[in-house]
Amino acid sequence: MLYLKLVLMAVFWSGVFPAVNIMVQTMGLFTSVFLRFACAALILLAFLLLRERKFPRLTPRESVLVVGLGLLGITLYNTLFTVGLTLVEASRAALIVPTNPAFTALFAALVLRERLGKARAFGIALCVLGALWVLCRGDPRNFTRLDFGLGELVLVACVFMWSAYTLLGRVALSTLSPLALTALVMAAGAVPLAVPAALEQAPLAQATWQAWAALGYLVIFGTVTPFLWFYEGVKALGAARASQFINLVPPLALAESVLILGEPLSPALIVGAALVVAGLYFTNRPRRS
Repeated sequence: MLYLKLVLMAVFWSGVFPAVNIMVQTMGLFTSVFLRFACAALILLAFLLLRERKFPRLTPRESVLVVGLGLLGITLYNTLFTVGLTLVEASRAALIVPTNPAFTALFAALVLRERLGKARAFGIALCVLGALWVLCRGDPRNFTRLDFGLGELVLVACVFMWSAYTLLGRVALSTLSPLALTALVMAAGAVPLAVPAALEQAPLAQATWQAWAALGYLVIFGTVTPFLWFYEGVKALGAARASQFINLVPPLALAESVLILGEPLSPALIVGAALVVAGLYFTNRPRRS
C-alpha cells in the first residue's frame, strides 16, 4: 500500500504543471496562487492540530526561519513558478523545474560541505545537461545566440530559489517536525499573497469550472496529500528510497502536458526527459555503505 501511495504521489505532483496552466487562464495569477496555498495551509494546520494536539510554540529563531521560508518557498517561488508556466509550455517546464533535487545536492556539497560522490556528481551533470537541452530546444546554437525567453529564465530562477529553500529548511527541521514546519511555512507564505490577490480584483465568478477543478486538484492532490504520503515514505523507507519516486515526475508531467493540454512532443523534449530522469536516478540513488 505504501509503494502505491508513493507512485500516486509522483502522479499527483506531475499533474501540478497542467493544472496550474488551466487554473491561471481564467483566474488572476496572484489570486490563484493565494487560494491554492491558503486552502492547503488551513487543511495542514487542522491536520497538525489533530495529530500533535497543539501548535508548536516558536522561538524567535524559529519564527524568523518560518517567515523567511514562507516568503522564499511559497510567496516568491510559487508566484514565479506560475508566471513561468504562463510563458513556457508546461511540458518544457516539467523538465526544468524537477531538476531541483540535483541542484540542491550540488549546493549542499558547495555550501554545507556534504559529500557528493561520483554517482551523484554524474547524476547532477545529466540533470544539468537535460535541462540545458530543453532550454535550447535541442539546438545548441541557441546558447551562442542567448535565445532564451523570459519564461525559461524565470523557471531557472525557481530552481535556484527552491534549492536555497530546501537547504534553509534543513536548519528549521532540526527543531520542528516536517508537518509542523510545512503547515506553518505555507500559512506564512500565503498571508503576503492576500495583498496582491486583493489588488488584482480577479473576477472569480467568471472562472471556468475547469479552473475551479484545477484549484481543487492543486490543493488536495498537488499539495496536501503528496506531502503527507511523502513523509510516510520517508518514515518507513528512509529519505533516499522515498525520494527515488521523484524520478517519475518529469516523464509523467511531460505525458500529461501532451495528453491534457495538447502540447507537441518534440525530439528535444524526449531527449531532455531521458537525461533528467537518468540524472535524478543517480542523484537520489542510495549510497552504498
